[in-house]
Amino acid sequence: MQNNFDHLRLIKFARVCEVDGELQICYRDKEVFNLYNMFYTRFCLHKQALQHKVAKAIEWMITDAFLKADGHIQIEGRERMFTLSTAIDDMVAYTKLTDNVFDQILNSTSQELEEARNILDRIMCRDFYVCLGEIRSQQTQEDFENSWRIVIPGYNPDNYVVHLVKFNYGMGEEDPIKKVRFYSKETPDEARTIERFEVSHLLPEKFEDTLFRIYTKRSNRHLMNDRDYFRRFRDNLPN
Repeated sequence: MQNNFDHLRLIKFARVCEVDGELQICYRDKEVFNLYNMFYTRFCLHKQALQHKVAKAIEWMITDAFLKADGHIQIEGRERMFTLSTAIDDMVAYTKLTDNVFDQILNSTSQELEEARNILDRIMCRDFYVCLGEIRSQQTQEDFENSWRIVIPGYNPDNYVVHLVKFNYGMGEEDPIKKVRFYSKETPDEARTIERFEVSHLLPEKFEDTLFRIYTKRSNRHLMNDRDYFRRFRDNLPN
């Protein structure tokens, strides 16, 4: 993905200064725009790739498959056997959690792994969970999910994913530049913060964008109904 961030230039103008009795990596004051470009690039990477709705759909599917397979896969640790979810407690077992786990489930014939295997089969056939849409709302996630439940007759929470997505500059709603120290050409050993008014009046007022995504795990004959439910929900949702 093309961007305007020049990492080599930023490294060139980095130096260590003492700040409040501690050593910190600081940057030349004229590089403040380059640093903003770095955080903006992070925002764009999450927006366009890392949290893309299809990538997250596959992530949800792998998560569901592993949860269903959890108690049926045994991993040998240092002194005993572990499951997928408990292997993190033993370094020997944990290092065995490679991509092979995916293939192990996918190629299994075990009855206990059938549900997990079916989900991974869907991934291989590109039959992903479908993102019905994105909505910006001031509601909490709990209130938003409750509003969604009301729309669907006989609501089954296992059929849907309601995901609160956040895109930011790395510090939530805060401006990350507030935490960075800068030095000047005249005083290279003295570091300070740079205030917004010293940078530009065109800086963004907010540094985080949030939205809700609703995924359906159902497909085929149910998908059209779910799309209708989403349109009805979106059109009647209070601002």
